Amino acid sequence: MLQDLILWPKKLKDGFDLAHNFYFQHSSKLPKTVNKIAFFGKGGSGIAGRIVKTFLDKKSKIPSFVIDSQQIPQFIDTNTLAIVISYSGNTWETVDALEQLTERFIPTIVMAHGGKAAEIAESKNFPFILLPESIQPRAALGYFLGIILSLFELMGIMPTKDLLQTFYKQSDLYIPKLKEESYFSDFFSLLGDSEFFHIWGISGDSDAFAYRAQTQFNENSKVRAVSSVFPECCHNLLVGFTDCKEKPLVMMFYSDFLSSYMSIAIGATSELLKEQGVMLYKPPVLGDNWEGQLFNMILWADFASYFLGKKRGVEVVPVKLIDKLKAKHKEKGIK
Repeated sequence: MLQDLILWPKKLKDGFDLAHNFYFQHSSKLPKTVNKIAFFGKGGSGIAGRIVKTFLDKKSKIPSFVIDSQQIPQFIDTNTLAIVISYSGNTWETVDALEQLTERFIPTIVMAHGGKAAEIAESKNFPFILLPESIQPRAALGYFLGIILSLFELMGIMPTKDLLQTFYKQSDLYIPKLKEESYFSDFFSLLGDSEFFHIWGISGDSDAFAYRAQTQFNENSKVRAVSSVFPECCHNLLVGFTDCKEKPLVMMFYSDFLSSYMSIAIGATSELLKEQGVMLYKPPVLGDNWEGQLFNMILWADFASYFLGKKRGVEVVPVKLIDKLKAKHKEKGIK
């Protein structure tokens, strides 16, 4: 997997090329006017929508939504562009949502490596992007981001050329450092033998990136990492730290581009948590602009979770419990 992580810039470039080839083949099928955007996907296939929404909220007037349920809300209508991603093409929640989209004639772009999603796209003549081979869906994020961001530039939804250039620059600058296990020594020292920790992201800033970190530590490191959103967690979750029997670890992801009030709130909360015996860790967030720092969070979590998995002696790539769950689903009648 380490060699696969080093391929981040190539995956972004491959996604860029796929988007351009797709657009010039299928532009006549794409909507000329988009009033809303809805992202559908689960797990490693779903995180791209959360990340792209972060940038859409800052750079576009078009509202976007991440649909976690297979039940499609009524506000998803024919003026909505649906982006459906399922690497395997067989994720039942995503396939179910795709079938509903066909019934409601929602303009839809489907991305998959095959499976039922590809079959539905072909039968319904939906614009379809065949995803390249990847060792796991979570490792295909570079392709997803390259495709979606490039496509949104071509469709006039959001300017993304500078954003992608920032991602390339971040990859070139920091992957040589991140691919060395010693880079994470301070984090591993603080974590110790713990198999559970919190990851907090900031609403409107790093929440999607904290969630991506959670999924990477879950799947690569096989630990029980959970993510929460600040400041909402300070109105409920914070109370759970009232009487800690052991020293919990909270990892906080945030950029240097927060409002003054948000920065003050984070500082106050950090002081309070330390008084309660909580260990705090803020991963290094490198880059000279907001977009670069957010992308650096993705890179940091990808490599840190890989090395933590290796340190724990677990199989980094397989997700055997998920495979077992899928088998149980099949036994019980979920196709």
